[in-house]
Amino acid sequence: MIGLLILAFSSCKKSPETIGNNLISENNYIDVYHTDTVAVVCHSYMDSVATRNTTNALIGAMKDPVFGTTEAGFYTQFRPSVAGQSFGSSPVVDSLVLQLYISGYYGDTTVMQTAHVYQLTDTLSINETYYNYSEVSTDPVDQASGYQFHPHPRTKSNVVGNDTVPQPIIRIPLSLDLGNYLVGLDTLAYSRPDLFKEYFKGLYVTCDPVGQGGAISYINLTNNSFSMLQLYYHDAATPDKAMRYSFFVTSSDAYFNHFDHDYTQGSQAFTDQLLDGQTALGQEEVYLQTMGGVRTRIQFPNLPHWLDTLQAGHLVVNEAKLIIPASSLSLDSIYKAPQAFVLMGFNEDNSTYLLPDYYEGANFFGGSYNTSKESVTFRISEYMQSVIMGKKDDYGLSLGINGGSYNAQRFVINGPEAPEGEKMRLEVTYSIVNE
Repeated sequence: MIGLLILAFSSCKKSPETIGNNLISENNYIDVYHTDTVAVVCHSYMDSVATRNTTNALIGAMKDPVFGTTEAGFYTQFRPSVAGQSFGSSPVVDSLVLQLYISGYYGDTTVMQTAHVYQLTDTLSINETYYNYSEVSTDPVDQASGYQFHPHPRTKSNVVGNDTVPQPIIRIPLSLDLGNYLVGLDTLAYSRPDLFKEYFKGLYVTCDPVGQGGAISYINLTNNSFSMLQLYYHDAATPDKAMRYSFFVTSSDAYFNHFDHDYTQGSQAFTDQLLDGQTALGQEEVYLQTMGGVRTRIQFPNLPHWLDTLQAGHLVVNEAKLIIPASSLSLDSIYKAPQAFVLMGFNEDNSTYLLPDYYEGANFFGGSYNTSKESVTFRISEYMQSVIMGKKDDYGLSLGINGGSYNAQRFVINGPEAPEGEKMRLEVTYSIVNE
């Protein structure tokens, strides 16, 4: 009978309220119960994430009143746009510009950013795993000379010389020395992308910390219509004939995001929990941050013993919903709430796995932010059933924000014992069935 009860959770076509009902005869029902008093224990912890060739490259800096300071940058290779390029016998470099297409942003874009660009001295590999904390050796010369800019992610008409770029972009002027280096390379370097990368290993682009506010811009590096390293030049014999040549980043080139967090600049409650190990504070408030920042561990310590406290019979979980309410600190016009979250299970060795409820589909599993309720809901009915029946040990759940390697979002959550507002809780509807 117990084995059959588990099978009741296998169909995503059933409504959550009726899962398991078809396997229970009418005479076997004792009653249907509902509880929201299951013990929930949670705390936040520091995370890491792989960041190679993600959807977005990130650039910028923020100072968040809760999470402290974050600087985002990226390492990237380039390839020639056209093989076999020749710059002629007497090329003169007019300028070299790193143009970046802004596909989105997070934070306050009115704050000035200061960019630095360094030439790589080590080679990136498309086959290597890079993390948010990974570093690659660079030449110490700042090719951008601390270029200052305001990101304008909503400006879709940028005049570049005689051209109009119909998308939001950042243009960072680089040194003429680097332009002259690229023009002076042996023609063999331009014959194949792999040979070019031996001569020019790529760039590291980063930003200085900001005093307050700030924003992280999302860059689509592989959109070669708008993102490129652009070289402007002319031949000394024909100075009035302006020419240009582009270097691109493609999905076949290696690039990865690098993030630096200074959590000592965060709020007192945040630093006490994250840095000083006062995990009990998670009962009042917990935190989520992308960019290899912060996740939250959630456990239900009394689940294995719950069945023992009930009357004789078998417990069927009809529905189990984890309610995750936003703290007032998340209701911010600048640091907006994320739209999608992820919930995974912990193994004994702290690796994670996809919950069985995940495979029922997003409409069942949940994880989207509800703006009217200011909360997130996950259905974890199958997970609950397996833990209660001793089929799965509860090492806890790992809660995070979707897209942690390529967006810059954060979220503050009311814990199970939050002093005010809605509390994190587990709502369970269940039935007791006689043997």
